[in-house]
Amino acid sequence: LRPETTWRLDGDTLVETTGKRERRWALASARGLTLAPPGAGGRCAAWLAFPRGRVTIVSHGWSGPGRFEDHTASYGPLVRALAARLADLAPGARIAAAGLDGQAGMSWTIGLLGAGVAALLGFSLMAGTAGLGVSLAARLLFALILIFAVTPWLKPRVAGLDPRDLPRSLAP
Repeated sequence: LRPETTWRLDGDTLVETTGKRERRWALASARGLTLAPPGAGGRCAAWLAFPRGRVTIVSHGWSGPGRFEDHTASYGPLVRALAARLADLAPGARIAAAGLDGQAGMSWTIGLLGAGVAALLGFSLMAGTAGLGVSLAARLLFALILIFAVTPWLKPRVAGLDPRDLPRSLAP
């Protein structure tokens, strides 16, 4: 089993210690901080993205099958201090709440559905069944138009979070 992982801020560096192994991450090179709200059991997580990897900081440690050690008392202050240091050292880093990006998924759906419409038309023309191909493609195209109509409402409501005033729901 893996030894417990701990994190601490050491000046402008995040230090991740797992047993005897220690990794240092310069906060100035961070690209972003993503905070996940508590899920089942009240466990929170934060992801810090760097050019050469990602660090996951969790609020609970694993102590056995189905048992977790609660480190929320130290997790909240660490994440708050990390966000504040990140705002100073890497002003271009994005600090946001985790969630589904509906617009990106919908864009992929539109692109794949459009490719399907074109493929359906092309294959039906090659098979000599142009009437059937146009009929089916028209139905798919109608669904594509409906999807296009929904995309303006899928934009994220919050552009980012204030690193000096994180909500208690994300950093208890």
